[in-house]
Amino acid sequence: MLRKAVYAAVLVAVGSIGMFAQAPAAPPAGQAPAAPPAGQAPTGPPPAAGRGGGRGGPVVSPEVNDKSFTVRFRAPEAKEVTVIGEIDGKEHPMTKGENGIWTATIGPLAPDVYNYQFRVDGIVTMDPANPSVKLGFGAFPPASMVEIPGDDFDDAKDVPHGTVRMETYHSKTLGVPRTLWVYTPPGYERGNTRYPVFYLLHGSGNIDSSWMLTGRANYILDNLIAAGKVKPMIIINPLGYARQGIGTGPEGPVTAAAAPAGPAGQVGGGQFGKDLLDDVIPYTEKTFRTLPGADNRAIGGLSMGGGQTAAIAFANPDKFRYVVIMSAGSNNADTTYPEFFKDPAAANKKFKLLWIGVGKDDNLVGPSAKALDETLTKHNITHTFEVGEGRHEWVVWRHHLRDVAPLLFK
Repeated sequence: MLRKAVYAAVLVAVGSIGMFAQAPAAPPAGQAPAAPPAGQAPTGPPPAAGRGGGRGGPVVSPEVNDKSFTVRFRAPEAKEVTVIGEIDGKEHPMTKGENGIWTATIGPLAPDVYNYQFRVDGIVTMDPANPSVKLGFGAFPPASMVEIPGDDFDDAKDVPHGTVRMETYHSKTLGVPRTLWVYTPPGYERGNTRYPVFYLLHGSGNIDSSWMLTGRANYILDNLIAAGKVKPMIIINPLGYARQGIGTGPEGPVTAAAAPAGPAGQVGGGQFGKDLLDDVIPYTEKTFRTLPGADNRAIGGLSMGGGQTAAIAFANPDKFRYVVIMSAGSNNADTTYPEFFKDPAAANKKFKLLWIGVGKDDNLVGPSAKALDETLTKHNITHTFEVGEGRHEWVVWRHHLRDVAPLLFK
């Protein structure tokens, strides 16, 4: 009964935003879900914004306090409910009330945006009362988001705002249509100015929209531009997988012969890297008012996207002058990219910025990021290595973007 209820909660919560990533299968055909499902409102008029209904009235979740937040989840038949996600590196057991509503208060926390989920008797679901969603992909399910106010560098402010759009292009490399999410700076539509371009890549479990919808890259740039801290730029967010895309219709098979086979992290970035160099960059420079040449191109990414950044930039140092590697590294960079490392003086002339950042508690890639730093240092290749607070989480990557954007196109 509970398992069916949680399945229904997942589908309702994700379906409310019109698209969903991989989630557990629905109950078998012909079997009605439990009534009412865990955390889901009954049939009838929708509850007030920010509230999830169910037996006993609406559930308010999340509720933001001073430096903490309280979450609630209606699951009267559950035996154990735990809050998990990108919060503070811990799991937080919830307490069941007499009304069947489970509650937990988490904090104190530093001001920021956090992602969380509920694990209900082993099944992971989002908070159905929370409309703020971090989209997931593949083995990474979607999550709910909550903000502790106070650190407003990534909030919408009363400043001039750029435009975010979705562009569809045909990838000759993969033989399928694909999408790009594009940020153009304030005033782009009203002028004839040309701009440099930052090709900004997402991580595994994210999609092409993640840097905008989860990372708030557009607001971060709006605020930095308004403060006069960065040079206005265009941001291009491609889909980081060698496949057609999300929501473009039935996916067609990619053209396997069009690019080298192998993982996206291989030298040159594999099929994804070829698509970026041969399709995305030409499309961008044809469609938008860009400044030409490597001096006006930056490439960066987080996690998987950071690995792709290194693979593409080290194999193609003539294409970019600014390279940003977030929460990624390499244990054998000098043997993986021998041509790049054999002439440090040439590498130093090509890259105006080679920036690597990682959270000090990132146990996933921290050692490989340190190894990359040590290899670059051994070969006298100029770079910056920043170790800050945090783990392998969006909290870290938003701050990375804020910190590194002012260093681009100087």
